[in-house]
Amino acid sequence: MIARFGFFIVAAGLGLNSFTLLANTLSCHHQSAEILSCEEQGIDCYRFDYATINSFKNSVTHYAERWQLSSPSPALSKLMNNETFQPTINSINNAALWAESNPEQIYAFGRFVEREQKPREWLFVAEQAFIRSWNNILR
Repeated sequence: MIARFGFFIVAAGLGLNSFTLLANTLSCHHQSAEILSCEEQGIDCYRFDYATINSFKNSVTHYAERWQLSSPSPALSKLMNNETFQPTINSINNAALWAESNPEQIYAFGRFVEREQKPREWLFVAEQAFIRSWNNILR
């Protein structure tokens, strides 16, 4: 009888651990910027077109319509087109902080990332800050 009870406790403990593992796996998890990767599903590091400022504006507008976001028109009217843009950004966290303070320079930053072959993850987090600048959603 005691052996059965001990087996039951061990099995229940394993079941609880398995349940916790399954819940963590299935839930949305917060991923830190340092381990963000464009290789993961669900991370679109190529959502906006940086070929020209007009193609960028069109891609942002299309994205906003597709995801039913607020109109990006006010933010798009403030964009700066600076081909000699050279920010002093050396990490993904710096890119996010910089973009929060400078959303009007996202197009120039995107061109910089492409021209200097910087990690696309930097651009992804900067775009997230840009989107939040005109689509204030509390999540």
